[in-house]
Amino acid sequence: MIVTGKKRWILLALVSLMAGIMVYVPYLRYSYYDQMAMLFTECKGLVDPAHVNEFFGNFTLVLASICTIGYPIGGYIADKFKEKTLLILGGLLMGIGSVWFGMLTSAASIMIIHVIYGVGVVLIFSPYLKVTRKLGTAEEQGRMFSVSEFIRAITGTVLGFLAVALLNQAVIGGAADPDALVTQWRIALTMDGIIFFVICIGLFFLLPGNLEGAENAGKEVTEEPISLRAAVEVLKMPGTWLVSFLIFFCYSFTACGSGYLGTYTVNVIGISATAASTFSVVRNYIIAALSTLIIGFVADKIGFKVKTLGIYLVIASIATAALIFSGGAGTVIGILVCSIFAFMYTGMRGIYFATMEEVGIPLRLNGVATGIVSFICYLPDVYFAKIAGIWLDKYGNTGFTYIWIWAIACGILGVIVAVITTSYAKKLKAQKENEQNLNLEQKASA
Repeated sequence: MIVTGKKRWILLALVSLMAGIMVYVPYLRYSYYDQMAMLFTECKGLVDPAHVNEFFGNFTLVLASICTIGYPIGGYIADKFKEKTLLILGGLLMGIGSVWFGMLTSAASIMIIHVIYGVGVVLIFSPYLKVTRKLGTAEEQGRMFSVSEFIRAITGTVLGFLAVALLNQAVIGGAADPDALVTQWRIALTMDGIIFFVICIGLFFLLPGNLEGAENAGKEVTEEPISLRAAVEVLKMPGTWLVSFLIFFCYSFTACGSGYLGTYTVNVIGISATAASTFSVVRNYIIAALSTLIIGFVADKIGFKVKTLGIYLVIASIATAALIFSGGAGTVIGILVCSIFAFMYTGMRGIYFATMEEVGIPLRLNGVATGIVSFICYLPDVYFAKIAGIWLDKYGNTGFTYIWIWAIACGILGVIVAVITTSYAKKLKAQKENEQNLNLEQKASA
């Protein structure tokens, strides 16, 4: 069944809302790190304060491990089962996990909740991409995905500010009241869970079980399903490894920045936890939305997306070095440097997977390649939060310096990979142009 008219825009809004809250709830530490640390220690006594940062790393490791392993599996499952079934099942799991997380029953339950979150993300992500693609014709794909990204950004922004407002109500006389903070946290997470349930109800009644892609005048290229043969073919391509490691080093900045800039602004720059959360929402959603939009135009101007990522890595590394020396330079300078850093590392994700064509990965293998590249490039989520948590618990604010040095090292290695990848992409482009010219000459001579 092909969905047309207003209904397809309603469906696009629903699946985009689900995808937006899907990446918001499991990563609440990006925006509310210090409030969560207080909840886990002073408010509920779930975790030893001396190891609270490592605890953040532990549940992040659990979540990221499931997601990373699940990306290629999720693509396979999305080809085998109806998008409607997977989206509703994933949404229900995320909703249950959110309500449970709001209760803060035990440290063990938080670990289990992040297992549930990981499974939910795996179930939702690929079907969301498929539904978005199916709702538009070949000529409308850019419009569909840009509208979807906008809705996702708005979702994170609205939910982020709502949670900031709720948690801020627990601040009395400049200090957070433990009991009030627990109550406000429960309200915020229950609200997130209810939103998941409402979206599931909407999809149950509106999303066809036999959704078909819109007419595209035969221009759509059928992607090859995930198989051992296709995986081997992708793994033999030099471009797969070059792009994987390039994005790996780019994403390492996200692991550092998104995970720890918020608590850095509290503990080093000296702003309040509420102000830090507000800035985190602005950084992770508003700045990110603008930067991911702008990088597309920058990449078109430069000519090669892989080269663009290399340039962004250079600037991001310089901004990271500035973080190390700007901690005592005052609030305004500190926030400015953080904003520049955030603009660079969030922008890079806007063209992560647009690089695959430049390194010779054919469209027919796009799904297989995306799963393999995702498995490699998102590995920092698996281990880095654990490492950074240990540094912060052991060395205090000096741990932030180690985090930024790690990012700079990744930036240097990433620039090296970007140079090699750009050279390879230019070679492939020249070969393609020579082949096209040769074909034209042969046709002319015939």
